[in-house]
Amino acid sequence: MISMISLDTNLVLRFLLNDLPEQAKKVENLVLNNQVYVTEVVIIETVYVLEKIFQIPRQDIARLVGDFFNFPNLATNRDFLPEVISLYRDHPALSVVDCYVAIESTTRDNQLATFDKRLASQGGGNIVRI
Repeated sequence: MISMISLDTNLVLRFLLNDLPEQAKKVENLVLNNQVYVTEVVIIETVYVLEKIFQIPRQDIARLVGDFFNFPNLATNRDFLPEVISLYRDHPALSVVDCYVAIESTTRDNQLATFDKRLASQGGGNIVRI
């Protein structure tokens, strides 16, 4: 028996943007009437597409994704995804992927090695530039 419905990036984008109302309504029905799961990869890809393809400002992306996390039927990795979105919102020099690896390494008590000067200076105290 299937206990949850996983959403792909396209469904999350339709839901957040409501740019294709017929599709957005279908996703809304899924999200409101079922337990749904969204992987970290889908969240990161969603942020990337919103920024690079739709050219939505970071503050708006952070608000959209943050609001999405508040849906009671949504299951996702709440251990660090909200922190990823906060770091992304507050540090425009960092990509969403940089923010993800910085927060994940912190959460796992790992040291993150990088050549990236911006990531080392803005990503947190666990990052070392080599």
